[in-house]
Amino acid sequence: MARERAFRGASTHSLDDKARLIVPKRFLDRLPAIEADFVLTASPDGCLLLLDRQSFEDLTRDIGGSVLEQDARPRDLRRLLLGHAEDVRPDKAGRILIPEALRQYLGLGKEDREVVVVGAGDWIELWKPDRWVLSLDRALAGSLPTTEVSSAAG
Repeated sequence: MARERAFRGASTHSLDDKARLIVPKRFLDRLPAIEADFVLTASPDGCLLLLDRQSFEDLTRDIGGSVLEQDARPRDLRRLLLGHAEDVRPDKAGRILIPEALRQYLGLGKEDREVVVVGAGDWIELWKPDRWVLSLDRALAGSLPTTEVSSAAG
């Protein structure tokens, strides 16, 4: 039987002084302790992806991107995902360290410490709050049905 792994919900958390972020317990509880090894990497959407190790391996395998392939897009995506990938494991308090390179990719500085943690099904996304709002705006603009108002009175 397949295990329930649908991460869902969003909450805002702050990095501590050591650049650690709390992974919400409701997410950690979705995985057995043996599977609590994660990979943290950059996403082409401008957020960070937090995936369990098996999901990350499946994702990178599915992308393809042979060095001899004519289309550079799969290779570029592999470079982004693999080049930024960091193995992370939550500590006893449920915190993960966000490495400097990934904090920079996310756009966090010394003063910007807030991160929106979003369950996105099979993975978890980490967003800088302003980018999260833009992402929501983009999603709503592209998914809401557009209707034209027509006059029945003619």
